[in-house]
Order: sequence, then structure tokens, then C-alpha cells
Amino acid sequence: MVLPELVPTSPEAREWHRIIRASVRECLETWHLQSKDGPVTVEALEAILSRSMVPILRQVEGKPPELVMPLLPSLVRTMLAAFVEVMAEEP
Repeated sequence: MVLPELVPTSPEAREWHRIIRASVRECLETWHLQSKDGPVTVEALEAILSRSMVPILRQVEGKPPELVMPLLPSLVRTMLAAFVEVMAEEP
């Protein structure tokens, strides 16, 4: 399920959306795999989150903070929307 009002229109925005969605999906899939063996430790969760954030951080790497900071609210919204989308796809 893709939320229509959150689907970006520019090529750059679509690429951001794709990267964020893939990162969220990877994070959830890894957490699900590790949780099958029991509770996921705080350390394991931190590692999962760190690994899944790498593609997103690469997008902002080298950009001036004054350009990145205004993007943060949109980034968080997109991550939350992607989380909802991915969870809605699960059986």
C-alpha cells in the first residue's frame, strides 16, 4: 500500500523515497529475523538501525548542514510512512 499523498513527484524525491523505503524494509526484515530466536537486545537493535541508516546518510553526506536540516522533518515523515507501508504489506 502506497499512501498517494506521500508519493513524491520529482525524480530526486522519488529516489529519496525509494532509498528510505528500502532502508526501513531492511531494518524491519532484519529485526524480524533476529527476533525469531528470542528478544532482540538493545545492542542488536542499535546495530540493525545503524546498518539500515547507511544508505540514507550517504544521501546527505557532504551536503552543507543548512541544506540538510530543513529536510529532517520530511525525512522523518517519509520514514514513518514507509514503516506503515511495509507493515501493511505483511500478512
